[in-house]
Amino acid sequence: MKKIISYVASLLIVISVAAAPDSKLIQAFNETFPNAKNVKWSDAKDGYFVSFYQNENFEKVFYNKEGDFVCSWKYTDGADLPTNVMMTLNKKYNQGKVLGVTQLTTQDNINYEVKISKGTKLYSVTFLSDGTIVKQDKFNNQQMQ
Repeated sequence: MKKIISYVASLLIVISVAAAPDSKLIQAFNETFPNAKNVKWSDAKDGYFVSFYQNENFEKVFYNKEGDFVCSWKYTDGADLPTNVMMTLNKKYNQGKVLGVTQLTTQDNINYEVKISKGTKLYSVTFLSDGTIVKQDKFNNQQMQ
């Protein structure tokens, strides 16, 4: 019985080491995000997720098994939105309060999903980086009714 437990434990260690990101990927991550804090790597079917905090924002990055960047998510309060997104936001949702922003970055583009509260309504609006709105969902704010 001890041999079986020892064998299974050894196998799990070997599998977890084989599934870990290689040192080149970790080095590339550290060079790209030198201020990352509380870094946590996790294995996924198609690659690796790394979650961390940088400049008080929570971020996640996904790399494929070859170590190539696929996409990233950055969760912020919206203070660092691009000017053209802010201009569209202010024009369309004047007096609305930004509750949070999720920035999705891929190799091809950047989208911003902005959560806004205005009166009795909540909005989830997706912007392209040029300020164009590509999706808008509107909900009733149950706390304001």
